Amino acid sequence: MHATSTLAPTPDPRRTHCRTRRRHTRLRLAASTLALAGLHATAWAAGMPPGKIVAMSLPQLRAALDSGALSAEDLVGAYLARIEAGDRRDQGPHAVIEINPHAMAQAKAWDAGRGQRGAVQPGAALGGIPFLAKDNYDAAGMPTTGGSLALRTSAPATNAFVIQRLLDQGAILLGKTNLSELAASYGWYGYSSVGGQTLNPYNPLRTADGSSSGSAAAVAAGYAPFALGTDTTGSIRAPASVTATVGMRTTLGLVSRSGIIPMSLTSDVAGVITRTVDDQAIVLDAIQGEDKDDGATVDVPRSPGRLSAGLAGAVLAGKSIGVVDNFDGGSADVDEVKRKAVAAMERAGARIVHIRLPADYATLQPDLLGPIGLAEFRPQFEAYLARLPVGQPRDLPSFLRVLDGLTGQGTTVINPGRYKGLVENLETHTTDSPAYIRMLSVVIPALKGRLLALMDQGGYDALVFPTLACTAPVVPGKADPTFVCKTYAYAAGKISSATGFPEITVNGGWAPGNMPVGISFLGRPGDDAKVLALAAAFERSDAGASARRQRERKADQE
Repeated sequence: MHATSTLAPTPDPRRTHCRTRRRHTRLRLAASTLALAGLHATAWAAGMPPGKIVAMSLPQLRAALDSGALSAEDLVGAYLARIEAGDRRDQGPHAVIEINPHAMAQAKAWDAGRGQRGAVQPGAALGGIPFLAKDNYDAAGMPTTGGSLALRTSAPATNAFVIQRLLDQGAILLGKTNLSELAASYGWYGYSSVGGQTLNPYNPLRTADGSSSGSAAAVAAGYAPFALGTDTTGSIRAPASVTATVGMRTTLGLVSRSGIIPMSLTSDVAGVITRTVDDQAIVLDAIQGEDKDDGATVDVPRSPGRLSAGLAGAVLAGKSIGVVDNFDGGSADVDEVKRKAVAAMERAGARIVHIRLPADYATLQPDLLGPIGLAEFRPQFEAYLARLPVGQPRDLPSFLRVLDGLTGQGTTVINPGRYKGLVENLETHTTDSPAYIRMLSVVIPALKGRLLALMDQGGYDALVFPTLACTAPVVPGKADPTFVCKTYAYAAGKISSATGFPEITVNGGWAPGNMPVGISFLGRPGDDAKVLALAAAFERSDAGASARRQRERKADQE
């Protein structure tokens, strides 16, 4: 039997969790204080305030590093100072759950190496630039908890493929970000038994959605220029949408998932959250690549640098946009942002056609993705556990026994829905069932084929819709009178998850409650570069530019 005393919902999970959370926070973030104590504030002395540094785009950071105006040590120091000053305060986002204790030493080593080799080597677009990673990515020598106390001492010996690619190019891992526990929210978005509740940087009554909550909140708060995330059924796109950042679910197979705690490999995608579309393309170019340990990446056509090439000249003029209207009605505020965004695309010269998708595209979570996830989680999670160091749980029953022992004292609470889901997964024996096999071999191919036919017949370059039908969810136990949601907010995002088609979200405007609203562009499989170009063109449209100015004003006020 599994302990159930920790499952009773509480008025505010952050309050219930605070004592244990403070202890873990002190232990896991002490490294930041140590790092800051040894800072040489050369950037400050040179007259560049840290607030300016953390607002710079990746091309600006690259230029500053190459010119010598900034060092990698300056960058790491500025971001660590920002995290230290803002993240753990009462109304802070609580986005970062661990600092890499070697980040400053790595920055100094990069600076020293640059002095020896002269100019930065070609292709090292991210050399010397810090980043954060969601805490379901393996990083050698650091705990990879997935947000679960059961893995609090799990420190894999190797890096996830994506992290290794970034380190090989000279990027510097600052630390790990909070997430919904084991990347599944069950209504408590951005809450984990390790990191507690991540808050939205623009409104502490709201969450940063889930499950890549900490990564999105951290980028929005200026704690790193980019942060790695994962997306199974919306976990990059939803957090990006509600934090005025950019998140993309690429075509399945473009980016490796190896070394990441899995949810459902039929839909799991690794990706990144950035402040701009240009930054998004730069990082995707750096992390994409074939990985023999992830069969989905094998034989995927690639062209180095192709995603970030040509974005400056991207336009909406002459493009054909299918505007999806199925998912309207959840929030009048979101619908109004959609209306203004579509009008801006039309003013920019795009051909706009309003369409409705077949009804089954609105029920993909209960009909398809939910059953597939239930079938796949246990065997794939246990395959990950089996590779962990000695002393860690090796299967789901032992994982739950460890979790019960840690949460049975009443000092720590696990999201009750997440716990219930884990217990239900003990009875998963469906990966060889006829229903599961039919979903993969018949239902998904049919969904892809019908959607492609619809796009081809209409001549659409992309389909467009609000990323979420509502604004960010309210923190459990809190109340925000500006929040209104009359429908299931996530239905549109399941289309990309079910078909593997690429989707990017970019800030389209703002709603009451100081809430960002994301607009999504969905393209054909393999059209990642086209989707990025459309998003970049929208970002420069009058609606996109207005949304960006609002974000910058809000950042200046902090």
